[in-house]
Amino acid sequence: MADRTDDGLGLFEVPRAVIEPLLRSLRSVNTAVDAIFYDVGALWFRLLARGITISVSADPRAIAAPGDLDALHALMTHVVNLSALTDPEGVILVVDAQRPPFIERYGDVREFLSDGLEFPSKVSSTECPATPHAVRTASVTGVGSSALGSVAFAWNLSEALREPVAAIVPGYGLADIVPQALGGYFGFGLHDFLREVAQWALELTAPRMAGIGRRLVRSVPGATPLMQGNTPPFRTGSPESDILHAILESAPQITRLYGHSKGALCIENAIRSLPGDRTDGLDITTFGAVIREECGANFDQIIGRLDGLGQLSSWGNWPERWIETWHSTNTMLPLTMPVSNLAKEERQSTARPPLPQPMLPPLRIFC
Repeated sequence: MADRTDDGLGLFEVPRAVIEPLLRSLRSVNTAVDAIFYDVGALWFRLLARGITISVSADPRAIAAPGDLDALHALMTHVVNLSALTDPEGVILVVDAQRPPFIERYGDVREFLSDGLEFPSKVSSTECPATPHAVRTASVTGVGSSALGSVAFAWNLSEALREPVAAIVPGYGLADIVPQALGGYFGFGLHDFLREVAQWALELTAPRMAGIGRRLVRSVPGATPLMQGNTPPFRTGSPESDILHAILESAPQITRLYGHSKGALCIENAIRSLPGDRTDGLDITTFGAVIREECGANFDQIIGRLDGLGQLSSWGNWPERWIETWHSTNTMLPLTMPVSNLAKEERQSTARPPLPQPMLPPLRIFC
């Protein structure tokens, strides 16, 4: 006989139509914050010079003149939509500042692992005659970043490295409202605890609502219900960490990681249970937060002397470099982190062979 103890509990589920306006408003705020903390203005100019316009509207047709079909057709073929409302379930964006189509979108981790490890991918290679380049770098941005900020950060890195960068833009689940509202900067453990409690409460009381915003993380190979909502196998984490951890396990060609603010803390979590031979080959660069160097990876951690937010998030960890900046990476504002220049300096320093050490005469001790 079927168990009917749950009959009628569906009446207590909050309708999706009630929640979506709240999520939309918060995602719109994330887009506005990205314009402060990331190099959005420079990204806009770079793409405009290549005949591409950025849209942050959920419907790109809204910026075309009514009834102008020719303008609408041109718009739809030359606009890249980076609105936070376009991919509310999470996405991986591969960015290459040197080669068209410049940005490729993957809404599934398995799809990225099969087609997205080269740019341009196999799908777009027929339209773009450019020689494919291997994707060896991944980036993670800070709290609440939308596709706009993630692409701007990855574009800075791609300009410096002259190769494609995979930017992880996590979905915005309903359980993330609490930590997002509190900022999520001052302790990854506290952030995870609040998210887990919220997700656990949703799984218990409104299971259908608990799945909102979790499409990308649910596409992680080998994902379990526990990993989809609650605790991932490596440590209490976040969607960014889940996704990055799975990518690092399945794609050994990715050897460079860049994180800004909470993105650096997500990298720290993602690499924790990887085998030593995998982490030893990683080059990890962080901006605006300093993480513990718990493995044999090569770390270059940079933080601003004026960045009180990043220093509080670092919990006493010491960086390799102090610079005279604050938390933002927007080069159109004063005293901000020039990510592209810093990454370029790092690349040149690692490519340059070490200087020969002068030979010192043997030490003689006279009695």
